[in-house]
Amino acid sequence: MGSSPPALRVSDLSKVYRLYHQPIDRLKELLFQQQRHTDFVALQGVSFELPHGRTLGVVGDNGAGKSTLLQLIAGTLTPTGGIVECDGSVLGLLELGVGFHAEFTGRQNIFLYGDVLGLSRRLLQARFDEIVAFAELEAFIDRPLKTYSTGMRMRLAFSLIASLDPDLLIVDEALSVGDVYFQKKCIDRMMEFKNRGRAILFCSHSLYQVSMFCDETLWLREGRIHLYGETDRVIPAYEAWQAQRSAQRQDTEMEMHSNLPARIVSLELLNELPCQRGADLRFRLRLESTRDDLPFHVTLSIKMDDGRGVYVTGTHLSGKPPLRGQHREILITYPQIPLLGGLYSAHARIFDDQGLMVYHEKVLPNLEVRKDSHELGICYLENRWEIS
Repeated sequence: MGSSPPALRVSDLSKVYRLYHQPIDRLKELLFQQQRHTDFVALQGVSFELPHGRTLGVVGDNGAGKSTLLQLIAGTLTPTGGIVECDGSVLGLLELGVGFHAEFTGRQNIFLYGDVLGLSRRLLQARFDEIVAFAELEAFIDRPLKTYSTGMRMRLAFSLIASLDPDLLIVDEALSVGDVYFQKKCIDRMMEFKNRGRAILFCSHSLYQVSMFCDETLWLREGRIHLYGETDRVIPAYEAWQAQRSAQRQDTEMEMHSNLPARIVSLELLNELPCQRGADLRFRLRLESTRDDLPFHVTLSIKMDDGRGVYVTGTHLSGKPPLRGQHREILITYPQIPLLGGLYSAHARIFDDQGLMVYHEKVLPNLEVRKDSHELGICYLENRWEIS
């Protein structure tokens, strides 16, 4: 016997849009048989498989082609080339509000949305109470949708989709709105899908959710697959690329300002990577002073890969007087760092003498601390358990 087909097989998928300078150009192109458009390649040469019972994450910057890919798989867009094969039913929670009418009540919109999905009224009536209870909208179900918040609309849409148990569920950024409690309910429901052998295609800007939920991840960049494989390999590579690009952009923007009292020439890590928890973390900062009449302060901060701050220190925070003039080299040491394993970044900044205005900034990305324990959080705290 041959192996069962995957829930989803995508082969050499592409989508090209024709862009016209003005609407009349469409008619002119048709009448005179002269090309009056330019092609925009939104997706090109995308191929992958998603087995039953697995979850595939999709990451990438805005404009990378994520939503286009999901819409092609959901069937709301027609591909320019390639093949999409689905083994079983497919439902997608794509753009919030699609299939809803603002003037209708939540009750009416459940049946309206069901019509859009091709569902029978009998099925919707049988599952109506379950849908409303999961969305926790009993008190609002007979109010117009225009009175709902964005989070409430998402709850209604997800609850309807979740009650139908498709073979392939597509979720595009839906969990980026709403409260944390309901996001947890959604993740739990999707885990139930997965445990029942359903496949999930999950697109999110929350790399933490992708890391914790997805078996494999596909990184789209400019409409093509840049990296595809195990999530614990793809996400660190994507994070490192984001950090590097952010550092280059910030440095370029800062360099555009003139009349700075000083600029950061370089920020170096003197340790070998990956760093070991408990080791001394040492940085070297080189400054070039351009003016003697403007005093300044220097700070160095450590941040997590999602931008959350871990620690900030600086000359003004340490009670030291402002600096001015001369080229300087500063060594900063963090003794015996208690950071847990993960990816961090270091941010050096030059402030005015009040510590309020940023003159210059340089970012050192990809500061990796080796993971050598199973604790969760930011730093390691010595602990002792006594159970009686």
